[in-house]
Amino acid sequence: GTREWVPSAHQPGSMVSELTQAADTAVFDVGGEEVSCHMDDAFSKLRRKYSVSNTFLKEFSFDSLKLFGGKGGNLMAFTANKRFLVKELSDGDHGSLLTHARAIVGHMTDGPTLIVPMFLHFTRPKNGRPYLVMLNCLPTHRGIIWHKRYDLKGNRDDKLMEEDGEDIPEVHKRCFAVHKCWYGCDVIPLCNTPARKRYYQGKVEAFTTTFNMSEQHAKSIVGAVKADTDLFRGLGLMDYSMICGIIKQGQSDPVPPAEGLYQFVLQNYDGATYIYYLGIIDFLQEWTSTKVIAAALKAPLAPKPLSTVPPPKYADQFYSAMEHKFKAENAASSRV
Repeated sequence: GTREWVPSAHQPGSMVSELTQAADTAVFDVGGEEVSCHMDDAFSKLRRKYSVSNTFLKEFSFDSLKLFGGKGGNLMAFTANKRFLVKELSDGDHGSLLTHARAIVGHMTDGPTLIVPMFLHFTRPKNGRPYLVMLNCLPTHRGIIWHKRYDLKGNRDDKLMEEDGEDIPEVHKRCFAVHKCWYGCDVIPLCNTPARKRYYQGKVEAFTTTFNMSEQHAKSIVGAVKADTDLFRGLGLMDYSMICGIIKQGQSDPVPPAEGLYQFVLQNYDGATYIYYLGIIDFLQEWTSTKVIAAALKAPLAPKPLSTVPPPKYADQFYSAMEHKFKAENAASSRV
């Protein structure tokens, strides 16, 4: 039978101090500061798997941290070589990572996955704040022009972030802002700004598009997504998304090395070569009482499928959407 999905006890503001004390296993040099690491017996396995040196953050500067776009409002920064992302965690995400890190790392070392690798979870003594260090899931070599760059959730929060080298700024309308004619303005001509129209068109494209792949690549991607969503379902996690970056280049142009990234290449298709880079991010959100309230508020007004749903339903939506999007070449109905 079905079970009711209960909100997690790890509410924002709880640092889960007992778990934190038990998980401190090492110190690390980050930007010339000694920091306290959490569960480094687990994260060190991924550093070894990806040949990441224990000194990879020695030259990092905490002064480079800044607010990026998004709803979380936490600080983050790339390292100087753009290969790693250092992200300040909310208290809720910190507690979630302390609870689930070993299960996630074990999954990533034992089977197929598209989860972006995590290399360090630490607390900075100077401010007491927790941080997570992850691999940048997109390549960083110079001269890249993204044909398309998507953030995919398998619901109406899907968005197109960049097209042919042009960033597409986020212009939001919220379901609680009914005085701004929310959602209806997106389908009524002459009832919106050009920036919102462009952003909305990108959202529709991201939600509806499919990607032509070889049969082998499509099977690998969908299989990894199935394994990852099964994991998240079991851990009670939701709100994750798939970053999908696509480079379109000439058939004779050299394909850059994967360098540990989830890279999939479709060569000699429609007169071009398409290089896909994938990675699942933002996978630490638990189903809290705050999410329960948000779901109730969004249900009557927000376009479907909803983004705020319990972990089992979120996993089903995400897997179903990715299974539909990543198709074998001769089966896809449209192409980026």
